[in-house]
Amino acid sequence: MKTAVALALAAGLLLIVGAEPVARRVAAQSAAVSSATPNLTGIWHRKGPLNGKPNPPMAPTNRALGYEKAYENALSPTYDCVPIPVPALMNDDYDFQITQQPDRVIIRYEKMDVVRTVWLDGHGHPKPGAYDYSIQGHSIGRYDGGRLVVETTKFTPDSRGFNSNRFVPATAMKKVTETYWREGDVLKMQTVSVDPLVLKQPFHWDYEYTLRKEELTPYDCDPEDSRFGAQFHKSIYPPDN
Repeated sequence: MKTAVALALAAGLLLIVGAEPVARRVAAQSAAVSSATPNLTGIWHRKGPLNGKPNPPMAPTNRALGYEKAYENALSPTYDCVPIPVPALMNDDYDFQITQQPDRVIIRYEKMDVVRTVWLDGHGHPKPGAYDYSIQGHSIGRYDGGRLVVETTKFTPDSRGFNSNRFVPATAMKKVTETYWREGDVLKMQTVSVDPLVLKQPFHWDYEYTLRKEELTPYDCDPEDSRFGAQFHKSIYPPDN
């Protein structure tokens, strides 16, 4: 009887001693996951090009250059309050807000009141269907080494596909990869866009941002007021004789 009790006590002691390293490992793993998830939540205001280096010029194909040359600015969907797709959405100096949730990241832009949802990997969100194309595409994100990496595909073709100041079109083959990370109160962003039909090489658009205390300003685009600006393009709206 005494031997059985002694064996039971010894087994219990081993369980307690063995549990401590396991608990430490679990805690360490939880800490590692937490440290790999950066705090990007906030409202961000453009500071300037990433690390002060100007972004390289776009390299359109001859096909894209021909389209750009023939395109009339007055035909831009922007005049009808149609939102601009990423990465062109980021070209203008408007603020945006990042909100992080357990299964998604919400990005709200002042520019045209655009709201994007980035679905995080590993949470069972269904993949888009064969015909599920949209202006902002379908975004999937993951945290990697303290950074948020977002990959977006399934864009509808758009004449303003890459830069709001140029009418180099984007096709449904466009893919945009964004990377966000934080250094103190500075948010840094890199974007790489590819589209084999209209770009000779990847298009980079990299910037950094500072925290802003004020709320986002509603854009409240009015189609009638927006279309008013198109009348100044005389090739479409010639003056009365």
